[in-house]
Amino acid sequence: MPKELAADRTAGEASTEHAEFRVLGRLEITRAGRGVRLPGQHVHWLLAVLLLSDGSPVSEDQLLHLVWGPSGTSVRALRTTISRLRSWMRGHAGAAHAIEHVRSGGYLFELPGERLDAARFMSLYQASGREPDPDAGLGLTLRALKEWRGVVLEGAPENIRAHPAIGRLERARTACASRAADLALRAHRPEAALRQVRDLAAGAPFDEPLQARLIRLLAATGRRAEGLRHFAQVRHRLADELGVDPSDELRAAHALLLQEPPRTDTGASSPPHSGTGALASAGGTTTGCDSVVPVAAELPMDVRTFTGRAREVENLCSLLSAPRGDGSAIASISGCSGVGKSALAIHVAHRIAGLYPDGQLYVNLGGSTPNVRPLAPAAALGRMLRSLGLDGQAVPVETEEAAAKLRSLVAGRRLLIVLDNALDAAQVRDLLPGDRDGAVLITSRRILTELDGVTHVRLDLPPEEESLSLFAGLVGRHRVRAEPDAAEDVVSRCGRLPLAVCIAAARLNARLTWSVRTLADRLSVDRHRLGELRAGDRAVRASFAVGYDELDADEARMFRRLGLLATPDVDVAVAAALAQVEERTAEDLLDRLVDLHMVENYSPGRYGMHDLLRQFAHDRALREEAPHERERAVREVAHWYLATARTACLRLNPDAAWRTECGSRHLDTAGRPLETNQQVHVWVKEEAASFATVLRQAAAALEDGPSLVVALAAALYLPLGYQRLWKEQLALCELAVEAAARTGDPLQHAISHGDLGDARSHLGRLSDAIDELRDSLETYRAIGHARGQATQLDRLAGALGLLGRFEESIDCYLQALELDRRQGDRFNQGITLSNLGIAYQQAGRYDEAIQAHDQAIVIHREADDPFGLGSLLGNLAEAWRLKGDPERAAGLYRQALQADADARRTGTYDEAEHWWGLSRCHDDLGEPEAARKSRRTCGAILYDLGLITAAERRGMDAERRPPTPEIIRRNT
Repeated sequence: MPKELAADRTAGEASTEHAEFRVLGRLEITRAGRGVRLPGQHVHWLLAVLLLSDGSPVSEDQLLHLVWGPSGTSVRALRTTISRLRSWMRGHAGAAHAIEHVRSGGYLFELPGERLDAARFMSLYQASGREPDPDAGLGLTLRALKEWRGVVLEGAPENIRAHPAIGRLERARTACASRAADLALRAHRPEAALRQVRDLAAGAPFDEPLQARLIRLLAATGRRAEGLRHFAQVRHRLADELGVDPSDELRAAHALLLQEPPRTDTGASSPPHSGTGALASAGGTTTGCDSVVPVAAELPMDVRTFTGRAREVENLCSLLSAPRGDGSAIASISGCSGVGKSALAIHVAHRIAGLYPDGQLYVNLGGSTPNVRPLAPAAALGRMLRSLGLDGQAVPVETEEAAAKLRSLVAGRRLLIVLDNALDAAQVRDLLPGDRDGAVLITSRRILTELDGVTHVRLDLPPEEESLSLFAGLVGRHRVRAEPDAAEDVVSRCGRLPLAVCIAAARLNARLTWSVRTLADRLSVDRHRLGELRAGDRAVRASFAVGYDELDADEARMFRRLGLLATPDVDVAVAAALAQVEERTAEDLLDRLVDLHMVENYSPGRYGMHDLLRQFAHDRALREEAPHERERAVREVAHWYLATARTACLRLNPDAAWRTECGSRHLDTAGRPLETNQQVHVWVKEEAASFATVLRQAAAALEDGPSLVVALAAALYLPLGYQRLWKEQLALCELAVEAAARTGDPLQHAISHGDLGDARSHLGRLSDAIDELRDSLETYRAIGHARGQATQLDRLAGALGLLGRFEESIDCYLQALELDRRQGDRFNQGITLSNLGIAYQQAGRYDEAIQAHDQAIVIHREADDPFGLGSLLGNLAEAWRLKGDPERAAGLYRQALQADADARRTGTYDEAEHWWGLSRCHDDLGEPEAARKSRRTCGAILYDLGLITAAERRGMDAERRPPTPEIIRRNT
């Protein structure tokens, strides 16, 4: 939830019973309205640093450096100073408990936000950015700026002045003043922000955007002479001290001062709207009527609840405001139906309208409007020519002649043209002026790449925070504050699509008895959602239907088939299987759908759909395709995954054929060819999020679904395990166990329960894991399956070792090793020996551990495959470290990291584990800085993989010898 939606209290109110702290100026502490003094300089600056930490822990090393400087002092002196600060706060601020010692050896200062001026400032500033109403947003920025009394921690020593938090706060202050100027201009209250912006601009002479805003405020308040003087000063200063000319933004602000009379701006970085009904100046353009022509001002009303899109707005304003010498500035906004292209274009047009005093033309071309025929170019030209004052009888009939007339009429005029809702490039090509002084803004579902000289802006879905702010602005912020979770659900179920959010809000506003939760629940059922998203003459389904009706038969079929699969995205081969076409044909169809914004190209070779578009496609498939066609499409995809998974499994372990033979036989498809281990890992990484969805769909839709689920889960187990994707493994195993119960096949029962036990073991659910593994082991024994028995003994040994039952663990490994030897299975002998070595390590039998690891490495090298060698070397390294030889262990860990790199296994859990082991070696060797660097690398990898939290990562970085992360402890 955005902060400003979570509460509506008045920032800045501090209880008289507690101290209030100020850092936006000199450090001050007040209580009951009276200032209180700190006992000594070091206590003073120690408190300052803790206040700047914003609730994050500060290490002892940082405190020593910042407070005492390069000369430093002892940790003991620091702790004494901390004690003095706590004692003083207990007596004067009532907050001794706020300074906490953390496990890392640092300190954490937790203070309620309303008691620190910097926190109040940031809260108000951030809230202002999400406030849709300019007046309300302006009030928030002005209240935020009132918190400032000078530079942050004025008078602080040089060491503290270099604290990054000070720079962040100062930059936020400038940004807040800039926002205040923007909002003041939009709210037609330029005087309200003038003083604050003038004061801040005086201290930032080279901040051109801020100086431009000051000039706009001066123009809007009628201080034309002062504005001209200030621009001259800025221009001379830039030339004399930096050797540069004023920016386009500064020149545009200067242009405002030259207009008569100055008018209030409508936006952040643009001149004012020229107004409506203004007359052309003397000598203005004449037309076929030989009369003075009213300046066209055709822009639709700006959207009152327009929210976010700050980057796109600023980029478009800059592009369309910049002077050009090679023709009109032209930009095209493309995006899927309902993403907010028209709202953005109209908002930007209002922002820059003042730069185009000769008029603003607007034409809705009807390219994707439900039940409306797209406007022909000749008809559009007629409208534009009449708006420019040409008598209707004088408008040429022929498109080419009318286009030439348009170019003649706009020559030399500063004219803005908005061509909204274009069907394609052919519809707009003749509507573009040839003059260099104008600007054109186009919106279209298509990317109009056929047009020359056009800057293309692709409009994606807004972030969740902006979507929620839009919803709040439409239904009332009080309703969102009352039901924040329900509001988030509504936005999520609308897929953040602005059209859907607006329609959902309209439905809620029209039904006074509904709560936000009522609306969220009505949107929760997939098959009903599109029906719910309809209000008056607006409907998401109708908007999508316009684009769908433009597709040819092959494109429509591919679009529908994509809706049958519930995976987040697909690659070309999966799409080909769905549509039963060649991959080359599938890729061509997908790319055409991308151009129409019916499909998104998420990454090279991968395509997906917005959730609501996928539901629309699914509905069309149900209406337009026979049940047996839909079932065949799902079967083709499931068997393509099965064939590919079996290839992946055998690529990683050729001796795992027994695992790939259980369950359903795959259809006559080879799946994806995977010729190297690296290709296997890339495929698994791309598809991991889709596997469970494919299994569920197969189980529900296909007659042989249960057997297929077991087969697919069994084939995917090793590829997922090699990448330590244990959560994904667990999800597939749970589905496989349910499916195996339906088939009644003992081998399927044994495989699925064994895999489930192993997955639970990796995730720390050891008691459940052992039960599953023993169940599987007994079933393998009952059917006489030696390979399965060895596998379960190996897994059972690992789980027992994690419980500290080392001798039982070693006995199970030895049983598994004997079964491997009887079968001549060298590959699994190597794996079992390595695992046995770990068990010996856990039992303190280091010589036996080293011997087992050495044997495992010898067997692995026989295969001449770099994959997996890093893990074996890492295991051997840890055995030597535990034996007391950290120098030899460090060398082996470096070899393990090199093996990871050779196998392209960087960024994996295994690499993180090896960096952790190397850090322990450096600790043992008395090399703290090298240990810290290794731990930091380990923490970054584990965090990127989602295996540790941000707090755990900070602890790893900050502590001198932190404990082993739980994820590593559990798997070593």
